Amino acid sequence: MTDFIELYPNALSPEFCKRFIHDFERSPHKNQGRTGGGVDTSKKISQDIYLNQHAEFQPALETILQACITHITEYVSKYYFSLISSISLTVQHPVTKQPVQLTADNFEEVGRPNLVNLIQYLFRLAPINAQKYLQGKGNYNYWHSEIFPQLGDNNALHRNLLFLIYLNDVEEGGETDFFYQERSVKPKAGTMVIAPCGFTHTHRGNVPVSSDKYVLTSWMLFNPADKIYTPQP
Repeated sequence: MTDFIELYPNALSPEFCKRFIHDFERSPHKNQGRTGGGVDTSKKISQDIYLNQHAEFQPALETILQACITHITEYVSKYYFSLISSISLTVQHPVTKQPVQLTADNFEEVGRPNLVNLIQYLFRLAPINAQKYLQGKGNYNYWHSEIFPQLGDNNALHRNLLFLIYLNDVEEGGETDFFYQERSVKPKAGTMVIAPCGFTHTHRGNVPVSSDKYVLTSWMLFNPADKIYTPQP
């Protein structure tokens, strides 16, 4: 049985990863890493930059977002109930042009050919966070999942998939551990990891021992309800 944790090697090229780390180190925008509850060094120690907030990272962000879209589409294509199990979708049949309900039985015929548009209709990407974990110190060693009520907005309750992209190899330490799956993912430059956001995929990030660790992280979220549901007359 699958554990719903997918790895996509070479999502970003080694050359891109090296350039990005160089730009990260030169940036004056690094801040202390935050959890959902704010800065808490008992749970997370990192240096973070939210790329969407800074113009100098926009060219790199375009490359990152394209990689994310490509591999999230692969993931949803494989696990298509991530698309059709939460919300009943009505789509146009490609042959008859009549409205039909999208189901597991007709997904290959009426869902997969229009998958990119369906994903964009239901989902959005959160801002991309670049993180550095210092050798021998940095970590997100607190077991956590990604869905929770948060003061100020309800975005965290809309999270569907988590993803991260390692930017460098870490020979010892720095693994991402998934508790229930008893699986540990070793950082490899350019590799993207995608998994569900719920408690079933509770995870943590270990202290990197042999070197610093650089990673990009974010989520795929449901769009707000008023952008999904058509108002009834």
